Amino acid sequence: MRRTFTAWSHIYFDEVTKVPLCSPTSVRSGRWSILPGVMNLESVLKKQARIANYFLATRALEVAVLQASPILGCWLGGAELNRSTFVPLSLLLFGSFSLTAHIFLLNDLVELENDSRDERRAERAFPRQGIARVEVIFVLFALLLVAFAAFIAIGGRTLSLGSAIAVLGLLYSCSQGFGKRAPIMGSVNHLLGGALHFLLGYTAFHSLDTNGLLISLFFGLVFAGGHLNQEVRDFDTDLLNGIRTNAVVYGRREAFYASIFLFSAAYFIIFGLAAFGILPKLLILSLAVWAVHIAWSLQALRRGFGLEMTLWIQRRYRFLFALIGAMILIARLL
Repeated sequence: MRRTFTAWSHIYFDEVTKVPLCSPTSVRSGRWSILPGVMNLESVLKKQARIANYFLATRALEVAVLQASPILGCWLGGAELNRSTFVPLSLLLFGSFSLTAHIFLLNDLVELENDSRDERRAERAFPRQGIARVEVIFVLFALLLVAFAAFIAIGGRTLSLGSAIAVLGLLYSCSQGFGKRAPIMGSVNHLLGGALHFLLGYTAFHSLDTNGLLISLFFGLVFAGGHLNQEVRDFDTDLLNGIRTNAVVYGRREAFYASIFLFSAAYFIIFGLAAFGILPKLLILSLAVWAVHIAWSLQALRRGFGLEMTLWIQRRYRFLFALIGAMILIARLL
């Protein structure tokens, strides 16, 4: 297709369609208009920047924290820090981060109407940031494709586990029977998701075995217990929106007790695996960490149920499980 320049108009025209392609004036100002209906580069970059700022302000920290599971999975699966593992490790973490971000943004999109009724969340919802739904949908698909591309480069087993995690994320946000709106089953969803997230890292460097499955149960229980604590935190909003979480159906106190039970089970699994020599003996000290967790949980109960209490205990149990993770890392170096 030939293009000609019409000097008197200062516009490049397509000779066949007679559509203006690019003006020298717009080039000098940095605003390219390639075809009618196609956003110019500056507009696209601004929109992507808004989405990036939204993600950094609302979800980035949570998504980053959740990467501890596949990182520890890699470590316990025998991954070494050297040149030969640099590429697969990088691909795995990049894919895992992208997949987790996809799941969180999908939930934000599905829950947009409900979040608008929550004073705490309404201000940070993406429409308030000038971000359209279609832009979020585009980013959702892009994140998923990027994650799958990274997993394919690692291997079929990693792709299978990543796909299973993506399906669980979709069910959590959209399913009436196996997601957020289904008491108990929503917790089962998180139990499976947490376990698979660990195995995503573990099986990248080790075959799937009984030890890996047992260790993954610890991560699944921690993930499910943490989600129950979040249900206690979001009780008022979920009740207002008619979302049947465990806290709404069975009560906040009962949901909080259930989270303590799941957390305790996680600690005892780690203790048992260490006692039987599957994990390093250093992790027998996890019982002492559990005792601190119980003491803080009882203190939280005395504070009463509310946003401040759930955030208070969340910061503390995250610190304790970070301590467990550090013990796992250190023990393998000894």
